[in-house]
Amino acid sequence: MTTREQHLAQARANRAFYEELLGRPEYHDWALTVLFYAALHYVDAFLYPKDPPNHWERNKLFAVTPLLRALWPKYRRLQEKSQNARYECYDPPREELVKARRECYDVIESAILPHVSP
Repeated sequence: MTTREQHLAQARANRAFYEELLGRPEYHDWALTVLFYAALHYVDAFLYPKDPPNHWERNKLFAVTPLLRALWPKYRRLQEKSQNARYECYDPPREELVKARRECYDVIESAILPHVSP
């Protein structure tokens, strides 16, 4: 089982990688995907010791967890944008990446961090 600390470290690493990819237009699709997975690891850190094995099980926990229920629209928007980039070959402009970070990821991170930080 992955520990809370491992999820937090992965979230931070993914966020740092997003920042690197932001400066590389040819990888903006991956920047969006990495940003979603950074948010996912914050969610998993919050859910610890529950360890959802897949997106389906994790998404079901949003409905029964008050803080996550409030964050669901932001998380779902990142998830959909990531899926569009991966499966529909969507190439987001830099402005959209910055907006997704500010309006979705940053909200998720700031809501979860107080509950998972030592």
